[in-house]
Amino acid sequence: MEEGNPRLWYAALLSFTSAFYILSIICVGLLYTYYTKPDGCTENKFFISINLILCVVASIISIHPKIQEHQPRSGLLQSSLITLYTMYLTWSAMSNEPDRSCNPSLMSFITRITAPTLAPGNSTAVVPTPTPLSKSGSLLDSDNFIGLFVFVLCLLYSSIRTSTNSQVDKLTLSGSDSVILGDTTTNGASDEEDGQPRRAVDNEKEGVQYSYSLFHLMLCLASLYIMMTLTSWYSPDAKFQSMTSKWPAVWVKISSSWVCLLLYVWTLVAPLVLTSRDFS
Repeated sequence: MEEGNPRLWYAALLSFTSAFYILSIICVGLLYTYYTKPDGCTENKFFISINLILCVVASIISIHPKIQEHQPRSGLLQSSLITLYTMYLTWSAMSNEPDRSCNPSLMSFITRITAPTLAPGNSTAVVPTPTPLSKSGSLLDSDNFIGLFVFVLCLLYSSIRTSTNSQVDKLTLSGSDSVILGDTTTNGASDEEDGQPRRAVDNEKEGVQYSYSLFHLMLCLASLYIMMTLTSWYSPDAKFQSMTSKWPAVWVKISSSWVCLLLYVWTLVAPLVLTSRDFS
């Protein structure tokens, strides 16, 4: 595609990069407008500002000449997508803040945007009264659906990304880099039958290509993450009649955004630090 029509390729690249950065800037403006106050919401101001600065730094690093020399595929497209995802994580963290005055719900957030347009000119729009950040009954509100939708997209991308031929070969032990299988045949059959390559035998007596403990740990963490996504990180009260949000959920989510940026920057600078490794 790049060789056939480079102009179309670069136009699409520029369009997607610009769109992601524009959406990120819009998100930053909306977060500052509706999730901060001039005389309060200090934590939200800090979260938005620090993540905005970190995203700018990551974008500059991605186009640094030294990075481009070792990572020719790095660029602003990946940085723009990471920036947009970081803004989503920032909003997701602030949506769990216990102070309702600094955390409007998504529906009230949309209502406040559309209220000036829908209200007649000679009438006064009713401003919603802040209520304590608690829930009862169904927990799958609009915030939960957005988080679940993003989670499903990430899961699909991860599944498609890892289901390459090399990964499938490792799972089926049929690739060139699979472990050497011991002679487990009892009938003395040769490695090839009728000129066809032999089937891979699942021999795990000596060892496996993956870690059982790490595999189950990742499954456990994924299950916990799905559970917290479905419940929007809310905690029940003593009588289990209502759900309330607390600060630990906020810090866990905002920390995930910092980990995301750290991992992305590490993928950029790793070839410069670990020169003996092959990252191709």
